[in-house]
Parts: sequence; structure tokens; C-alpha cells
Amino acid sequence: MPLPPNQRIFMTGAHGYVGSSITRMAIASGHTVRGLSRNPSSDAKLLALGAVPVRGDLTSLSILRDESAAADIVIHLADPFNYDLSNGYGHVVQAQAAIADAFAEGMAGSGKPLVMTSGTLMAKPDANGAETDETAPYPENAIVPRHLIEQYDLSLAKKGIRVSSIRLAPYVYGRGGSGIRIFMQLAAAKGELIVVDGGKSVTSTVHVDDAARLYLLAAEKAPAGSVYNATNATDVTNFQLAEAISEVMNIPLKHHTLAEASEKLGSFFATFLNAPCRASSAKAKRELGWEIKEKVGVLEEIKQGSYVAAAKEILSNPSPAPAH
Repeated sequence: MPLPPNQRIFMTGAHGYVGSSITRMAIASGHTVRGLSRNPSSDAKLLALGAVPVRGDLTSLSILRDESAAADIVIHLADPFNYDLSNGYGHVVQAQAAIADAFAEGMAGSGKPLVMTSGTLMAKPDANGAETDETAPYPENAIVPRHLIEQYDLSLAKKGIRVSSIRLAPYVYGRGGSGIRIFMQLAAAKGELIVVDGGKSVTSTVHVDDAARLYLLAAEKAPAGSVYNATNATDVTNFQLAEAISEVMNIPLKHHTLAEASEKLGSFFATFLNAPCRASSAKAKRELGWEIKEKVGVLEEIKQGSYVAAAKEILSNPSPAPAH
């Protein structure tokens, strides 16, 4: 059964990368999207998508509570983490817990869907290189212990909320955005495409529009406390990704150890570029009926699709590298 018509959806990150795809799809299906908006620029982006701006930010807890109470569905995509680990990650965990508590105050006992966001990198890779599923253990001593946030989010099921978590692939791609674009910006700023330890680690990818569809499916029918991997291909190496970006940007590849890359990029980005991740999406397909509809793979999208224009834009308007 599809979602009932005319649902009121409250979203954080509604005009962001994944959020804008969800917003477009939800509005096309006849729903109303109310998106958290920090400033007039965000207002304009939301209005252009057909959404209703709600002025506030992730620290506006009373707004999060009130909007959640009035909504039929809540989807949380925005993240206070800015890739800077110089002050650790504990403050991000605390900030996300406060956000979750605000949602819970507005939704407790309602049984309404609350779809949260996480990542497949929180699963410990299989020792033999096989795919992992949502039952895989968490890695020890993770540099970004995102699992602490997911565990707290899922605990809201005890409060009568139909909470679920979508674990996004490390590389969500398409429409010229996401991590691919960030690494293009880093390459332009550094003058090199950094490959860590040969780029031999294998990672997972998913098109942004396929990921968006999974969020809406989770809102429709995910059981309380459930987790779903949002992945398609699980056999792309980090070297192949770097090689494709190098080709489209005409910026040379440079090989570095993890320590060298950390000096150049910071520990978060260097570790990300060296992280193995083969996360299966079989559960989402089996339980939610999720289908992969975007047939263009990430390498083709970089070399021949939306990232061709993104590369030209970045090279013609260089900007400082993202903070690390």
C-alpha cells in the first residue's frame, strides 16, 4: 500500500542533496513538505522545490518538537557534523541526541513514522571481503562512532514511535553532488587526486534518487526499530573512483599512505578513502519492496554524466577545500 494521500511531512535537510530528491518525489505524490530553513537562501531553495520553509536550525528544539507533533511523517537528514574531528565526535552525538529527544517529545505514543539517517560504514567489514548486512557488528575504535547515534535513535521505538534508520552508502551519487563533488573540490584545491594505500579497498554506492525512494518506503512501511542499508553496487574500488575523477578533471593521481593522506586531508577524509564497505541491500528489497531504478553506475556517471558539468564548474570557480 502506498502512503495515504496528502501527508504532511516535516524534514530536516529538505533542500540538501538526498533531501531535495525526497522533497521532489513527495510533492509529486501529492504530499506537503515542510523543511527546516536556516536563512533566506534556504527559504528560496525550499520554495523552488515546492516545499514550505520553517525557519530554524538543528538547535531550535522547540520548533523540531512542534513540527514533529503536527506532522504525519518526520524525516531527519541534516547533520551537525562538519567533517572536523579536532574536537572529537562526542559533541555530535550529544547534538543528535537532543534532536532525537525533540522529535520524541512531539511524537511519543503516536506510532507515526520517524525516518533517521545513518551510514553503512558503521558496520564492521567481513574478514573475507564478503558483503555484510544490517546485523554485522560495529567496528572497534571507530574514528566516527556513528553507531552511538543510530542506537539512540532506534531506542525511540520504546516511546511509541515507528522509528527506522536508513544507512546510506559511502558514495551516494548523481545530480553532480554529494561526496563525489566534495572529493572533486579537494582535488582542485590540492592539485592532486589522493589515493590511499593503493585504493584497493572496495566500497558501496547508490544513486541519490534510489536512496530517496527508500526513505519514502521506510516512512510507508518500515517496522519500528528497523535498519536498512541503502546500497546498489558493492564492488567498486576507491582507486576506480579516484581514477574516474582524475580523468574527468584532468588532475593527476597521487598515491599516499594513510598517514600522509591524513596530513593532507585530515583524518576523516583520509580514513574514508581507505575504508572497505560492502553492504548488502537485500533486506530493503525483501521487506520494503525497494527497487533500483537508476541504471547508470557511479563510474559512468562521473565520466559521462552529471559530474562532467560539475567538474567544469569546480575548475572554473575554484574554492577552498572543505574543512577537515
